[in-house]
This record gives sequence, C-alpha cells and structure tokens, in this order.
Amino acid sequence: MISEKTLKALEFDKILSILQGYAVLDRTKSELLAFSPLSDFKEVSLLLDKTQEAYSLIYNHGVSGVFYFGDISDELQRVNAGGTLNNAELLRVADNLKSARTIKHAIAAVSDDKIVYLRKISNSLYENYEFEKEITSKIISEDEISDSASPRLYSIRKSIRDINAKIREKLNSYMRAGLNKYLQDAVVTMRQDRYVIPVKSEFRSQVKGFIHDQSSSGATVFIEPEQVMELNNDLKRATFEEREEIYRILSELSAKITYMSNGLTENATALTEIDGFFARAEYAFKTKSIRPELNERGIIDIKSGRHPLIAAEKVVPISLYLGEKFNFLLLTGPNTGGKTVSLKLVGLFSLMTMSGMFIPAGNDSRVSVFDGVCSDIGDEQSIEQNLSTFSSHVKNLIDILNVVQGRNLILLDEIGAGTDPEEGSAIALAIIDKLLKSNCYGIITTHYSKLKEYAMTTDKIENASMEFDAATLKPVYKINIGIPGSSNAIEIAKTLGLSEDVINGAFRYMSDKSIGFEEVLKKAEESRRESDRLSAELLQKLSDKEKELQEIVLEKEKIKAERERIYFNARQETKRIVAEKLSEAEEIVSELKNILKKANLESSEVIRASELKNRIENSRYLNIESENAPVELIKAKDSEIKAGKKVYVKSLDAYAKILSVNAKKAEAEVLIGDIRSKIKLDDIYNSEETKKQEKNVKIFNKARGIMPKTELNVIGKTSLEALDEVKTFIDQAVVNGLEEIKIIHGVGAGVLLKSIREYLKQDKNVKDFRRGVYGEGENGITIVHLK
Repeated sequence: MISEKTLKALEFDKILSILQGYAVLDRTKSELLAFSPLSDFKEVSLLLDKTQEAYSLIYNHGVSGVFYFGDISDELQRVNAGGTLNNAELLRVADNLKSARTIKHAIAAVSDDKIVYLRKISNSLYENYEFEKEITSKIISEDEISDSASPRLYSIRKSIRDINAKIREKLNSYMRAGLNKYLQDAVVTMRQDRYVIPVKSEFRSQVKGFIHDQSSSGATVFIEPEQVMELNNDLKRATFEEREEIYRILSELSAKITYMSNGLTENATALTEIDGFFARAEYAFKTKSIRPELNERGIIDIKSGRHPLIAAEKVVPISLYLGEKFNFLLLTGPNTGGKTVSLKLVGLFSLMTMSGMFIPAGNDSRVSVFDGVCSDIGDEQSIEQNLSTFSSHVKNLIDILNVVQGRNLILLDEIGAGTDPEEGSAIALAIIDKLLKSNCYGIITTHYSKLKEYAMTTDKIENASMEFDAATLKPVYKINIGIPGSSNAIEIAKTLGLSEDVINGAFRYMSDKSIGFEEVLKKAEESRRESDRLSAELLQKLSDKEKELQEIVLEKEKIKAERERIYFNARQETKRIVAEKLSEAEEIVSELKNILKKANLESSEVIRASELKNRIENSRYLNIESENAPVELIKAKDSEIKAGKKVYVKSLDAYAKILSVNAKKAEAEVLIGDIRSKIKLDDIYNSEETKKQEKNVKIFNKARGIMPKTELNVIGKTSLEALDEVKTFIDQAVVNGLEEIKIIHGVGAGVLLKSIREYLKQDKNVKDFRRGVYGEGENGITIVHLK
C-alpha cells in the first residue's frame, strides 16, 4: 500500500510527469501519469523485462517506436450504433491501422530471441493494409475527398467543372456585350452557391434576373442574370449529387469498420502498452539509467545513485545499502548535508523500480520489491486540521504504525522533531522498537544522540552518517555506514558569524555527556578520514609499482627479442659472406680446369682440382658456435609441436616460437626474434628439455656441429624411395641455406636418372640443374642449383 501523500512526498509525480513526455500517444501519457507502483515481485520483474526489450529494440535494433494516432473509442461506438464517420475520424482509424502495421512489422524483422514479451504483444495487433490504403486513397485530408473515390463522384465533379466553365463563359460574354456601364466591378462572384454579377443599384432595372443580395452600403446589388439561371440550377443539382455520393462513400467506409471494431479497440490497448515501455526505455537512455537487480528480501544496495530530479551537472552520486545484515539505517549528520535527499532517493528508486523503470545508478545496484512504502517527510503544518508540526508528524507516524507489517519500506525524516528533545527522543526510540519488531525496512534521519547510541547497541539497525569536511565545514554528500555523524551545529553557526561569546555560552549549556559523545564522534570521524587518506595513498603507490614492474617486464622481453634478432641476422650474414667466397672459389676452380685441359694434364690432376673446389665449398658449412644452442639435442615429439610452444631449430641453431603447424606438408612456421621462417618438423627439438641440461653443462661440446650434407647417393634405390630421399634432401638444403647440391644416381637403364630429373623440373626450390662434367661423374650425377 502506497498513499498519495507518500508518492507526492517522494516526488514520484514529478518523475511520472517527465516520463509521460517520452510517450507518443495521448492515452499512454494519461495512463503513465496515473500509474501506481506494483508490489508483486513477478509483475515488477515482467515490467522490467518489457522495458529491457524496448530498450534493445530502440537502441540495438533501430526500431523507431509507435506511430501516433488519435483516440477512436467514441468513433467506434458511433459506428457500431450505425453512425457515419467524417473525414477526420476515418483518417484516425487509418492511423490506428498504420501504427499497428508499422510496429508489428518492425518488431517481426528483429531476429533477437531475447525479444519475447513485446513480440507477443505486437503479433496480436490487428492489421488491414487494404482497408487502411482504401481510406487514405479516398480521403485526401480532413476537408477533401479524392475525385477517384468512386467513378460516380469523378463523373459528378467533371460535370460540375463543365457547368462552372459554361456559366463563367456566359457571364463574361454577357458583361462584354455592353453591360460594363451597369456593373460596380467587372467580376463574377457567388451568392447562396449561385453565380451573380455586382450591379450598381441605380441600374438594377436594366439587368434582367433574380436579386440575391446587396452590399451593406446599398450601392451594389448582386443579380443572377436570367441567361444563367438554368445553368445555376444544373450546378445546384450536381452539387447535391456530389454531397450524396460523398456521404455514400463515407457511410460505406464506416460500415466496414464495424467488422474490425474489436481489432481496432485491442490495437489501441496494445499500442498504448508498447508505447509506455518505449517511453520508459527512452527515459532510461536519457538519464543513463540501469536495470537494477531485483529481489523481494528487502535488500537495497545503491551504487553511485543520482537523484533524477537534480540537474546532472549538480547531482552528487550517493551509495548506501541495507536489508542484509540490518534492516534500518539511522542516518545522521549536519543540516544541508544530504540526509533528506538520500532518504528520498531510496524511496524514489524503489517506486521507479516497482513501476518498471530503470534507475540512474551504477551497475550491480539492487532494489527490493516492497508490499508498501510509507513516509513522514517534511515539516509542513496541517492547516486544515489545525495541527502543529509535531502533531502532524505524530499523526503520520500513527497512520504508518497502524498499517506497517513485514516487507514494507519506511522512510522517516527527523523522527521525534518539533518538541522537547528528551521526550522526542523517547518517542522516537519507542517507535523504532516497534518498527524493528515488525521486520520492515527503511531509513530514519535524526540529530538525536540517544538514537545514535541506541543504533550502536541494537540489532537490525545501523548508524550511518553524511560525511562532513571538518576543515571547511561543508558537506561532502558521502554516506559512511557504521559510523554515527555529528550535527556540527555550533561549528557551522560559528563559521556563519555567530559571536564567540555566544558560541562559548552554547558549549556551557551543553551537557558534559553530550559534549563527550560529540567529541568521540568527531575524533572517530577524523581518524576514519585519515585512514582513508593513507589507504588511498598506499593503493596509489601499489598501482605505481605494478606499472613500473610491467614496464620492466616489457622492456626485458624487447631486449630478449632484439638479441635473438641480432643473432639470427648475424648467422644469415655469415652464411652470405661464406657463399660469396665460395662463388669466387668456384670461378677459380672453373678457370683452373680450363687451364688444365688446355695444358693436356692428367685427368687425375683435374679430379684433384675438383676436390680442392669441394674442400672450399665444404668450408662454407663450418659450425658457428652459439650460446643459444643446446648441449644435447632431444627431438621434439609430434604431440609437443604446436602453436605457441618455444622450440630449438637445429638447422638455424636458434630458439624459436611456433606460429602454426602444417601436418600435411610436415612443416611449421616459426618466429625467431621478429623474423618468420618455415622449417621442417624433423628440424624441431625440445626447448624445455635442452634448457634443463644447459644448467649442468659448463663446457660446450664442439663436436656437436654436423656439417650439412651437400650430396646424396641413391644408387640401388627404387624410383619411389629415391624421390622421397631427394625431396627431403632438397628441403634440408634449403633450410641450411645451400645453393648447390649433388645427387648421385648412376646411369644404369636410365629409369632413376629420368625420374629424378623430371621431379627437379617441378620442385619450386630448384633454380636449375645440370649433368656432371668430366671429373664430376658426368651423366651419373646431377648438380642442382637452389633458389
């Protein structure tokens, strides 16, 4: 139960007034202004669900809302009684159908399984596009029917236009035939729906016809010449026919409405409901409100709540909670410190939630559904009943105590005020006792020290205070739960200019007990504020240190990556230099062979020169010692080769991170420093195992480096076996950076030779190849140059 007085005291009527401004339909506005908060948990939860759906439809799916139409309830009653609607009334019926059609189709087009309730409402809407189109095509405006509304109307209006033209033509001809001297003006006008000409009064006898009117001065008479009387009669008859046809059209349209009267009535109800939730959604968006977590256990937990009636640039967020460990908050603090605003905010948020509205607060805020909300706020006197401020408060409290029980929200501002403090405190304590026994919930504000002491020692009620800056004596508008507040009345009076002698007198008149309790509160508040300050400083320092640590870790990773990049580039550069030197050596050997041939030396000397060339070539692959290489190689298992794992690549003598694995091609893409490279899976070794062994080994095994193979002997192999080995051999040569390799296959029947050379033509890593020259093995070998 929520009284009108409580709704007004909490200014809920102002919230509804703002809310109805977001509605489109007049009926929605009226219903929102008269809305009463619900107390059933399931019903409130359903309201919030529908508001949530409306919010999603507008701001996630771009549904524009309900199209405006006027109330047609009276029109439907007249139609059902056999009446005929006019243009404007029929257009309102078309608007009803259009509104239902557009919102129904808009929601149907949204593919979101979370839109349940509003989809169900929209699906029930009645639509009749053909009739809607018939109305709008026949009725142009509230004052005009289309010529094409019916073939007969079209024919009648064409006849009217023809008659009008004939009359004007005849009158103009008549006036040109020497009548100008009798006319007041050479114009054709109308009187009583008949064409007339303005004739000077003194010449009325000169113009034969019927006098319809005269001017106010009597100087002019308006005569219908006898020459156009019959045409005017034809025009009159045609006009009557037009009116009869228009009435027939309107009657026909009105009669059709009787068959859809129920659908149109239900449309108005359903569209009003949809419009109401769209209005709630727009209000939520404009006020940056959130859907509170709903409960029915009396729990209120407001996080950074902003009073919706205070301007956004002035409002100070408030946080508070009650309902779990305690049922009531006893809120204390100085005047103008925000106690009443906080109390009203809790009541207003509860009423808004129970009306299906979102609240302007932080995420995870919780609000309970209450059976009733009661309040005693303000100090206005009851003039009608001739009651004082105290009497008015007591009467309100009596009304509250008579109805309160169980899950009720009670909001009492300055309980026991307006009378002797001792007696007021006693009455307040007795009332609080009764409220606590009834297991209801709420907030009570007070300045009485006895109530603060009571809250310290009593279950179900907890002290809370509005924070106050002792240095500036200005409110901070922050609620501290668990700590009673001081009124600071004397200090505030001092800052406002009250003389020192009066201030000292005030302290003398305060009891020692009151002074002592207030001093304890002040010191407790100062200690708490100092503790908060130190905690904030400590948290800031901790945050700064964490940032520094993150920066150090990132810098370390950068240095590590740079080191690996430099190492890898150095190895590549070394290989390039060696390759250049080998190329020079090859030129020397080639020249040497030519010289030997010309000198007719023994072939054994040529072979010796070739051996020297091979020695130079092999020197290219001398192992370059690295601190990165593991002492003992442990082949990685297939299950260990996966993206993200750090491994050792033997051919590149470096640690790398696996980016991706291609099982079909038996290769992986790895990252070494900031360089990507593709390697064979057989070239991958376990990084973690080798690292463990490195700790216990002080001397590197220099014999570990195995010189890459530059030749492959496949004599005696089948073509299938040989080609498999040739492919693997070429891949390893590419990984190791070799530019030239030798394949020994022999001559034999030529099958093996042919298969190998056919394969070399299609291998993407092969630049070209040639048969061996004299001294190299001639047609029994193939020299392959790699890309």
